Amino acid sequence: MMTIEKLSRIGIGMYRMCLGNKLNENALFKALRRETDINVIDTSTNYCDGESESLVGKVLTSSNDKLLSRSEICLATKYGYIQGNNMTLYRNGSFKNIPDEHIVRYSPNCFHCIHPEFMRDQLTRSLHRMQTSYVDILFIHNPEYFLMDKIKSSNENVKGYQNQMLDRISQSFEAMEEAIHKGQILSYGISSNSFSLAEDDKHFLPFYDLIDRAKEASKRVRKTENHGFAAVQMPANLLETYGLKTAAKWAKQNGLKVFINRPLNAFNSDGAFRLASYPKANYETIKSSTVSYLETLSQGRESNSIHSILDLVKQMNNRLPLIKNVFEWENYRIAVYSSIRQFREDIDIDTVLRPFLDAFEAEVRYRGSQAVRNYLIEKLHIEELKDENKSIEQVAMKFLFNSGVVDVVLMGMTREKYVDFAKEMIKH
Repeated sequence: MMTIEKLSRIGIGMYRMCLGNKLNENALFKALRRETDINVIDTSTNYCDGESESLVGKVLTSSNDKLLSRSEICLATKYGYIQGNNMTLYRNGSFKNIPDEHIVRYSPNCFHCIHPEFMRDQLTRSLHRMQTSYVDILFIHNPEYFLMDKIKSSNENVKGYQNQMLDRISQSFEAMEEAIHKGQILSYGISSNSFSLAEDDKHFLPFYDLIDRAKEASKRVRKTENHGFAAVQMPANLLETYGLKTAAKWAKQNGLKVFINRPLNAFNSDGAFRLASYPKANYETIKSSTVSYLETLSQGRESNSIHSILDLVKQMNNRLPLIKNVFEWENYRIAVYSSIRQFREDIDIDTVLRPFLDAFEAEVRYRGSQAVRNYLIEKLHIEELKDENKSIEQVAMKFLFNSGVVDVVLMGMTREKYVDFAKEMIKH
């Protein structure tokens, strides 16, 4: 079982952290300094197509004596996805020992598998990338892909497919008990979005007999009921609380550790919400100066590039009131940057457009955060958010801390400023 007695209340979520990204590297090095009081890392084989794990490996093997040692860190990773490099390996025949019916072909670029042979392959690759001989927790990553692929309507044999999925999980438990015996992992768990669903949802993951299945797996493999099933992971936040009352409560009652992901990105029937506060940007001033500069630049020039860029800036300004949140901006940004790339030879984009693009995004974030604040006050009656000095992220994190069923809240720490925020939250 895990040897770390006390897990930090906030862990490092490595979802968007990659080797080669200097900002990510600096943040991870800072997060694992002893005085930061963070000792949990959570990654996966499919985060940045393995480069997230490679970044972990770089830090774990650093000679920096100001960092926590490997034995002081709770290191968790996950397996299950066949994407990117794994998809290439699959198409090249690397997984031919896996029965074909155990490959879930969810979409052309996203397959899924939790078969024991795949687990062994992925664990070997994870240990190599992270340059460690063991992981503290190996999570099965979203096994409900089997249900999502098989069950298209609630009229189908939901219970039958759920039992098939649970049988596959039992096989994985046996393989992970073997990995415990070999010293490759100390414990295992399940990370599933379906833990947060209602029991009557067709993609719900029935969790009530998972511990019994773990005991049976341990008896078959290691001749003991002292199983290694130690943790569950699920999304939860201010707006998505169902799983806290069901799966998380069950887990805590049965001695399992509860890891929460997506604490600041929330989704419900009203839309998508970034649970964070952002300062007001100097958008109007920068927009006006950018437009004036482009209009001056366009005078006497035959090239249509300047006119096209000027039109783009004006289009973005007209669209600004229609962008409800940062998620919509992230989708729109793809089209914006695609348009900009064709003008790189005619104009210094960084000099001319970078201030405007940065101010535009900052304004989107500010307006979105104000809308979220108002929503939380009106719909959830969170009165403390009427104080503008209270940040939304502070309130969101404290809500999870005070739930009574959460051990670790996983937070993305792609920048050093996010590490600073986590450090302050841990202190309080």
